Amino acid sequence: MEADFWSNLERTLKKDVGATSYNRWLAQVKPRHISEQKAVLTCPNSFVLDWVKLHYYHSLVNAIKELAGKEVPVELSLADPSENGTNNGNEQKKGTHQQRTLPGTENYLQSLPYINQGYRFDNFVVGPSNHLAYASSLAIANSQARQYNPFFLHSSQGLGKTHLSSALGLKILSDTTSLKLFYTTAEWFTHEMIQSLRKNRILEFKEKYRKQCDVLLIEDVQFLRNKEKTQEEIFYTLNTLIQMGKQVVLTANANPREINDLKSNLKSQMGSGLVVDIKQPDYETRKKIIIKKCAEEKVVISQDVVDYIARTVTTNVRDLNSALIHVIATSSLLGESITMDLVKESLKSFVQKTKVITISDINTFVAKQFRVPLEQLGSKSRSRAVTYPRQVSYYFCRKYTNATVAEIGQSLNRNHSSVVRALKGFEDNLLTNRSIRDAVDILTQRFEKEYL
Repeated sequence: MEADFWSNLERTLKKDVGATSYNRWLAQVKPRHISEQKAVLTCPNSFVLDWVKLHYYHSLVNAIKELAGKEVPVELSLADPSENGTNNGNEQKKGTHQQRTLPGTENYLQSLPYINQGYRFDNFVVGPSNHLAYASSLAIANSQARQYNPFFLHSSQGLGKTHLSSALGLKILSDTTSLKLFYTTAEWFTHEMIQSLRKNRILEFKEKYRKQCDVLLIEDVQFLRNKEKTQEEIFYTLNTLIQMGKQVVLTANANPREINDLKSNLKSQMGSGLVVDIKQPDYETRKKIIIKKCAEEKVVISQDVVDYIARTVTTNVRDLNSALIHVIATSSLLGESITMDLVKESLKSFVQKTKVITISDINTFVAKQFRVPLEQLGSKSRSRAVTYPRQVSYYFCRKYTNATVAEIGQSLNRNHSSVVRALKGFEDNLLTNRSIRDAVDILTQRFEKEYL
C-alpha cells in the first residue's frame, strides 16, 4: 500500500467522523507501517492513544477495510519522538519504541490480530468484582492450572475480560517462547473459515487450529449465534485441543448457558471447565482505577475529584477510563487545571441517566408482567402461576444486580438453599425448553428497554 492509500484513508475518516473530530484526534494518528497483512498506526502520547482506541478504533478498521477491500488487522501504539509522521513506507526506523515481536513468536503473532500489548497483569486493577477472574487468568498464564480447561471468562462490555485474556496470552508468550499461541475472535475465526472454504484450503485451516496450536484464545464467542457451521468447527477444534491437553481460553458477554442459539453440545463443552464472571467494579475499585490511570498519565488530581468521578461513572471500566481521558484532554486543550468545576462540566455527558437496578425494581417488573400481586411472589404459594414468576425474578436478580443469593431470597421470604435449587432448575429449563427460553428473551428485552 502506497502513500496515496493514506491520503485516501484520511479523506474517508474525515467524512466518517466529521472534520472537527478528525482534526482534533485522528489527524494526530500517523502510519508507521501499512501493508495488506497489517496496519501499524501511532499516536503522539498515551491519552490520545487511549482516546482513539476508545472512540475511533472501529472507524479506523472499517475505513481501512473499505479501501483495502479486505479485513486488515490494525495495531495502535505510541510514536517514538524521532518519528516525524511521514513514514509511509514498509521499512521501520531503527531505535523506535514500537511494540516488538516477542522472541520465537514471529510466525505466530500474525494470528493475533486483536491482541492489545498494553493489557498486562501489572496494570490490571484488582477488586472484589474481578479477583477470581484475575487469579484464574494468572494461574493459567503461569501454567499451573491445566485442569481449568476450557477457561471461560464472561462479563458485560467494558469490565476487563479482554484485558485479562490479552494479559494471559502475552505472559504465556513471554514466559514460554516455544509455545504456539493463537489469539483471535469468534468473528475472525468465522471469516478465516469462510475464506478457507472458498479457496479450498479448509484442511490447512483445520490443521492450523488443531495441530499447530498449543494455546487457543477466542474472544466474543456470543458472535457464534446461529452460525451452525462455525459452531461445529469450533466444537471439534476445542474437543481436539482439550483432549491433547492444550489450553483453551474463551470470552463472551454471558455465561455459555445463557447464550441463545448455540448448540447444546457446544454450550456444554464451553462450560465444562472453569467459568468465571466479572461484575461491575465497586466504589473502592473505581477509585483505585482512577488513581492508577492518573499515575500513568502523570496527572495530579485531588481526592475530592477522584471521589466525584468514582461516584459519577459507575457503569464499567471502559466508561471510567473514557471519562478520565475526557477530563485530562479537556484540561490540556483548555490549558486549565483539573478543578472540581472543570470535572463537573466535562462529565455532564457521563452522568448516569439510568437508575441503579435493585431487587425491588425486578420484583415489581416481574409481578406486573405476570399480573401477579407483588405480595404473592413472597408468599408460601407453590402454584405454577406464582413459582414460575418467582424463578424469573431470581434469575433477573442474579443477572442484573450484585445482590447475594441470601439477599435475593430474603426479598421474597426464601432461604439461601431454596433460591439455589430454584435457580438451578430454572437455568436447566432454559437450556432444554425452547418456549421458556423464548419467553425469557421477550421479558429480557422489555426489562432492558425500561431500565437500561
